[in-house]
Amino acid sequence: MNKEEIGNFAGIVWRTLSDKGSLSFEDLQRETRLDTESVCTAIGWLAHENKIEFNEQNGITFFYVYQEKYY
Repeated sequence: MNKEEIGNFAGIVWRTLSDKGSLSFEDLQRETRLDTESVCTAIGWLAHENKIEFNEQNGITFFYVYQEKYY
């Protein structure tokens, strides 16, 4: 795996979250058809770039596209 592949995985994950909304890790993996390592590296990349957010509900972590809000 290299940076270009990770960037491609990040694009797949971001587009999936943008289209589908908030997803659990398992749902994200199923929707993207990426393996565990690929989803994990993509989430790390996107989190570092402030492109996604995540929260926990009933012990399950959900990921979603970060959207800045201006008031």
